[in-house]
Amino acid sequence: GDTLRVSLPGDPVREVEVAWEILKALGLRKRGPSFVVCPTCGRTGIDIPGIAAEVKRRLSDLTVPISIAVMGCPVNGIGEAERADFAILGGKGFGTLYAHGKVVRAKVPEEKLVEELVKLVLEEVGGG
Repeated sequence: GDTLRVSLPGDPVREVEVAWEILKALGLRKRGPSFVVCPTCGRTGIDIPGIAAEVKRRLSDLTVPISIAVMGCPVNGIGEAERADFAILGGKGFGTLYAHGKVVRAKVPEEKLVEELVKLVLEEVGGG
């Protein structure tokens, strides 16, 4: 069969994770969450890197193929949030949660965004 080889310094387990991410990005394999994360700019009103890292950490064991967007503002965020299965769209110190393109919770305080998104995802997909 075909082989994909990824070489990285450090822990070789990371090579397998990166190979899966490459295959997912190419649409060749579907397993676990795919993430779209805002690169951040001056309009960002929440801690996008921290929130995205924590969401990824909390949902990394899922095997169900879902898309999750973590966006910092409405400029590009609305479109990404509407296309994703689940999303956080940031404001100034708060965010809006989306599920399947629809707003499900608005004005969620920044410190509760990760917990509320994780709860929303797990309610739908379980631990799968």
